[in-house]
Amino acid sequence: MNVRKNGLMMRGGASRQADVLYQLWKEGPISRGALADLMGLNLPTVSAVVQDLIRAGEVIEEGFATSTGGRKAQLLDVNPKRGGVVAIEFSSRGILSASSDMKGRLHNHVIRPFNPALGREGTIQAIIDAIEDQRVFLKEDEGLELARIGVVLSGLIDEQSGISLSFPRFEDWNKVPIVEILQNHFGVPVNLSSHVTGTTLAESIFGRFKEKRNFLYVHLGPGLAVGMVFDGIVYQGVKVTVGEFGHLTVDDNGPICYCGNYGCLETVASDWALVQQAESAINDGVQTHIPEHVDDTGKITPAAIFQAAEMGDRLAGNMIDKAGHYIGTVLAGVVNLVAPEALVYGGSMVEDGERLIRAIQHTIKRRALEALERDIQADLGSFGLQAGVCGAVAIALHSHYSSFIGKGEDLG
Repeated sequence: MNVRKNGLMMRGGASRQADVLYQLWKEGPISRGALADLMGLNLPTVSAVVQDLIRAGEVIEEGFATSTGGRKAQLLDVNPKRGGVVAIEFSSRGILSASSDMKGRLHNHVIRPFNPALGREGTIQAIIDAIEDQRVFLKEDEGLELARIGVVLSGLIDEQSGISLSFPRFEDWNKVPIVEILQNHFGVPVNLSSHVTGTTLAESIFGRFKEKRNFLYVHLGPGLAVGMVFDGIVYQGVKVTVGEFGHLTVDDNGPICYCGNYGCLETVASDWALVQQAESAINDGVQTHIPEHVDDTGKITPAAIFQAAEMGDRLAGNMIDKAGHYIGTVLAGVVNLVAPEALVYGGSMVEDGERLIRAIQHTIKRRALEALERDIQADLGSFGLQAGVCGAVAIALHSHYSSFIGKGEDLG
């Protein structure tokens, strides 16, 4: 029986204890009676499983439900102090890390800059250093032992093998067995996911759209990708990373992409592509105020382009509108294929990207079938620039609570 509202599809069967624990992680604090109703089980069965989990130290009794006239019901939740989780996001923004307890409450957000000049080994060491710093924080500040590591990466991922196949514009990063490396170093389970899969899972469990059974998470940044939730399950495919809509061809005569193809959506509509377009236009003598908004490095950034557009700069505005047209055209096709209830936008391009979202939605409205796009809810993601680490901790805890085998008798 699959009682999950949202999540990743489990590989293999799950024990009754795992089902109960998973629901407590997502829905707790919750009473035994409410948990039984949620799972469609009888109260004695739930009470027996809960008692085993309490004895195993995985579940605690904490507080009481609001009284409805009778005796107040005891509330249950997972034991947040059972261990600590380190969440790592490795993307073109850098190496982001955070710590959490076993409930998933994040603390100590840290970002380390990343430069491909570090090379493969230097980057692996930087990731290890980031995890070690968080492990020390968990131990010294939270009193928790490291229990699990969650990692989300940009690029192509073989999640089942724990291998990062490639990373955008980082030639030295090729077929890196990152899970094996980290597990050997830290001696705890490591869960790996693509950035978009992890973030989509976090949205489906903790986000504003968690009650939606079918939605798309649209990641817009240096890379463009779509996470897909169908009937409450994050779609993963059977091989490597799915949802790479940034590598759909939109212009046969367009720029060459780092993937080897020509005219991929990322080459004309990602934030990296906007920077390339702006630099080229300025070198050709196009008049623009974009350089007035550069940061301390003096380099043109996506933020400079969006700020210039907001101030009425013609070049910046036209580039953003054109990017929105390309993205919206591709998304309209996806809408026609899967008819989602909602589109959830995340990534660095949407933080100051109201104009971009308007352009995307305008194009979807024009190009998708009216019956399919008319009632689609569209909004920004729930976690802002912390979406990646939220996804990493969601992947780690989902795996922990899905695969749990209690110390007591398995009633499944």
